[in-house]
Amino acid sequence: MDFLVTVIGNAAVDPIFRKQFLADPRKAIDRWGFRLTKGDVEMMEAMFGSEQKILEERFKELEDILYDNLNRKIFMCDRPCRMSVSHPDVLKKAA
Repeated sequence: MDFLVTVIGNAAVDPIFRKQFLADPRKAIDRWGFRLTKGDVEMMEAMFGSEQKILEERFKELEDILYDNLNRKIFMCDRPCRMSVSHPDVLKKAA
């Protein structure tokens, strides 16, 4: 369950991941290196199996609120900031 929470959190703060995740959750999770249990996958498919347009809109609203709060109270940061998981292409370059 912790990894599913991390996936949802990453979708909230990283628009690049979110776009890939909402288009094809299983492929995005594999590409970005998340490892989910069978139960996590079942819950993910139930939660994100439809209504992608509405989910995208709501996640964008959440992203904007989170970054506004963060920037107002702590520091300015670019999107996606260090709260998000590293992009797979960045990890490949580092290896």
